[in-house]
Amino acid sequence: MYTPGELIRLILLTSMNQWARTTRRLTFATWLLAGIGAAELGSGRPDDETGDWRAGVGALLHRGPEPLPTEDADRDGLADTLEQELAHRYAPIVVLEGDDWTRPASIPWVLARADFTEKPPSVMRAGLVPARITEGGGGPRFSTPTRRGSDDPQDWTTYLHVYPRADGGINVQYWFYYPYNDGPSFFDHESDWEHVTVRLDREGSPLGLYLAHHKEDNPGMYRAWGRVRREGEHPVVLSARGTHASYASADDMPFFERVGACADLGRCAEPVWRTWEGGGLADLGERAAPRVLPEVIGYGGPWGASGILPGTSAPVGPTQASGFCHAGYERCKELPRTSGRPPRRSRRSG
Repeated sequence: MYTPGELIRLILLTSMNQWARTTRRLTFATWLLAGIGAAELGSGRPDDETGDWRAGVGALLHRGPEPLPTEDADRDGLADTLEQELAHRYAPIVVLEGDDWTRPASIPWVLARADFTEKPPSVMRAGLVPARITEGGGGPRFSTPTRRGSDDPQDWTTYLHVYPRADGGINVQYWFYYPYNDGPSFFDHESDWEHVTVRLDREGSPLGLYLAHHKEDNPGMYRAWGRVRREGEHPVVLSARGTHASYASADDMPFFERVGACADLGRCAEPVWRTWEGGGLADLGERAAPRVLPEVIGYGGPWGASGILPGTSAPVGPTQASGFCHAGYERCKELPRTSGRPPRRSRRSG
């Protein structure tokens, strides 16, 4: 039988032992988290892009930098030479899937074969209704040769959007155009815009990469720069068969996707698209000050036929996409050109 004093001493000793064990566990957990955080920070940035809340606050407090007096054609406060330098430095290498029958192209290439901007696209039953097997001639439907895209890498143009983030950094977006999305089952549609975004800090150093795919496109899955496969400073992007969704690794894909397995880019059996080569890089500019085919880029309608089922309609162009100004200032979102069809001369202006 314990006396009251002994009971008190026993309770105190038990509590102290429990507190000691809890303290040791907390200390271990703290050092473990610190080690993980240090490793992630040392490799670029944690995969949680924690700076976005600052960008949201900054966008509310400030419309954005004023245009520069010179060397600022898109009026976003960044010098044109800086935009071009950053865009070329971090331009991605896209590994296309070898069995994909659809290839990239460019805006002038597709407009020469299917002028969706001149005539309202018709409603189609996704891939269940065959296309008109004709080359050229325009019309609201893409012919099968048009859907295939171009086999000539000189026609593969990557479209840029370089803009200031509201947290003080810079985003460099790369937009890829494919004339057709050959998705699983019957989830097909005309035109396919895909993009990746390199996230830079205030000094222009890379923090991470966003990779857009399917509904996760504003701006996409984030991966810290230290965990991005690269050739020099060029990130390697895997383009999925048919859907052209962008992935950093096959481990990130859903079960229905396929990408090319290419461990050595120098000996790769898959088509390797170094985006700064071939058709090169073309700067889209801003919504209020577009630099490439302004009437076409500002077209607010779908870039092809509309489907009945979800996921079977042609998308809008990049400047109308939700991820175009991710984490940017309000100025980036101003004055989108959402009018209807541009005049025919717009095709020849670029």
